[in-house]
Amino acid sequence: MAKHKNYTTSVSLSNVARNRLIALANIEEITQKDLLNKLIDKEIAQLSSKDKSNFAFILKATEIKDNFRNDKKRGNYNDKETR
Repeated sequence: MAKHKNYTTSVSLSNVARNRLIALANIEEITQKDLLNKLIDKEIAQLSSKDKSNFAFILKATEIKDNFRNDKKRGNYNDKETR
């Protein structure tokens, strides 16, 4: 099974959305990153079973793509994890 690495990436937000995120994070007394994770988890929990299934497939495909891209950058084409 592929190793799942938790890494940070950037997200572009409008100034309005950014300011709202900062305000909510301050009220919740958590980091903006943790607030985004919390909001995403809340949205996932509210999905219908069909949408949750689609979400799982899309997430898995994204993880496979990321793993392939990372292995390609490192030159690990024949790594067992990418087969």
